[in-house]
Amino acid sequence: MDLRSDLRLFREFWQLILAVIIITTGASAFLTWRETPQYDSEVTMFVSASGAPDDAAAAYQGSLLSQQRVASYSELVRRQHVLDGVIERLELNLTPEQLASKVTTSVVADTSLLTATVRDASPELAQRIANGIGAEFVELVPELESVGEEEQAPVKVTVVSPAALPSSPVSPRPTRNLVLGGVLGVLLGTGLAAARRTLDTTIKTEERLEEISGAPVLGTVMFDARASARPVVDPASYSARAEAYRKICANLHFINVDRSRQVIMVTSPLPLEGKSTTACNLAVSLAEAEKRVILVGADLRRPSAAGYLGLPGGVGLTSVLLGDASLSQATQYWRDQLFAVLPSGPIPPNPNAMLASQRLSVVLQELRHEYDIVIMDSSPVIPVADAATLAESCDGALVVVRHGKTRRENLRSAVQTLQHAGTPVLGAVLNMAPRQRRSPYYEAYHAETEDDVRADHERTPPPITATH
Repeated sequence: MDLRSDLRLFREFWQLILAVIIITTGASAFLTWRETPQYDSEVTMFVSASGAPDDAAAAYQGSLLSQQRVASYSELVRRQHVLDGVIERLELNLTPEQLASKVTTSVVADTSLLTATVRDASPELAQRIANGIGAEFVELVPELESVGEEEQAPVKVTVVSPAALPSSPVSPRPTRNLVLGGVLGVLLGTGLAAARRTLDTTIKTEERLEEISGAPVLGTVMFDARASARPVVDPASYSARAEAYRKICANLHFINVDRSRQVIMVTSPLPLEGKSTTACNLAVSLAEAEKRVILVGADLRRPSAAGYLGLPGGVGLTSVLLGDASLSQATQYWRDQLFAVLPSGPIPPNPNAMLASQRLSVVLQELRHEYDIVIMDSSPVIPVADAATLAESCDGALVVVRHGKTRRENLRSAVQTLQHAGTPVLGAVLNMAPRQRRSPYYEAYHAETEDDVRADHERTPPPITATH
């Protein structure tokens, strides 16, 4: 992964990564707290040739002999014969195996120095055992090396650095353990996050939405628990949700400066992703921007736009297409004629055929002359062919995806279907994204006042429940 991908991973899964870091660091701290402190005490012995050398050659030979012996003595110190003597000398309540587990030996490179280190929970006992090993080994070597009662052993061992009383434990090491726990948490958390992102094919970021759709992201609408009861925002509201739709409206204007895209369909890959709510609120925002707008209910299977707006849907688009009503008779207005609404009308037995009829092209041509923008609330793309059929009569499409629900493969399929119909995807909207903590200024600026909420309840008729 490149740096940008890494940063996106941390931004998307920072809570998971932080939780893993806290767990591993906490576990490290707990284990460190539970661990019994251990102390090291070491004794250093010098192995040398016995007697005074007669000349340089003898001194050299003695040095070689002592270095050869010190390697063997390093192993001998931990043998039972030596440890039995130490146990007896110090009257320890330990077996040779238990004592051996406490002792480590090392040889200083290119010297005749032998170090025995004893680790124990008691600093005093560690010191006693280390000095006991030194004393025992000094006495044992002449017995092992002697060749006769009258002859002197060729080498001797001298304690050059007695064991001291350790003042601080060598383990546990809290700082090291906490750092290792944190590093392990970062690695494990990042690994889990990468695995989740690989396994989780849903859309959760604007970057991923833009990457897969190939279209600019016009905006993100945060989740609002009140949206299910009141899917359409009040035109006078300054809530974060209302501002999100205004931003989508503004961005749509930027990508349609020449107004060549008059008929825009709003769709989604699958149902319950918020396309109808987005279409309604986009119409509100466009009307606020002094555009002549009409919202057309083009979802002929599960119409909902008129219900969200609190308007009757018995007469609408299908009525016009069947010749049961004129366009002016079927058109309604919302909020003192803020914008026009053409509901879906009665559900027909053959929705796809009606959307493919020449009569629809005639109706849309009339709407182009009368309005600046025609918003088509379409059916979802994947379940039925209606959206692909409708797309052939539209100038462009907005695709709405639901945060954490819409899958990448479904979005790709929807975009490809629209492109095959010859309709460009003008932009995408990320809907129902989780709220993120923002600055106090942002929250204060976008918070709805009690008057806003009261006005919402007073002026908006109760709509049907929606998925926003």
